Amino acid sequence: MTGLSGLRPTGELLRSDRYFKVGQYSVGHRRLLLRSPRDTPQATRVEVHFACVELMLLRPSSQGLVVRSTTDGESRTVLHEHGIEPQEGQYVFALADDLSMGFVISAPPQRHEDESGVDDPSWFGHMVGTR
Repeated sequence: MTGLSGLRPTGELLRSDRYFKVGQYSVGHRRLLLRSPRDTPQATRVEVHFACVELMLLRPSSQGLVVRSTTDGESRTVLHEHGIEPQEGQYVFALADDLSMGFVISAPPQRHEDESGVDDPSWFGHMVGTR
């Protein structure tokens, strides 16, 4: 779907079997942070950051996470069902192989992996309500 000026991200941006949960959502800044904490068997923390969030429908946690660009048909369905006109630079991202785990309409997400603890600040900077 290009009514959004320029090329949209395509394909799968992340696939992981790790446990993820919503780490934070900042209403005023429209930022969503999904986290896979270091206390899982892996020795790293994974963060997925969505900026300029227009709309999201997701579960508070999931075992495994896929972040992918939606197909043109999926994008049209989501935008139509929710009455959304995306802004330039915003796209629809599915959170599974289908839309069953939800979606986020936002700027392209970013991913970071490090050895920080669950209570350490996000690599993506301070978000109100986070440490």
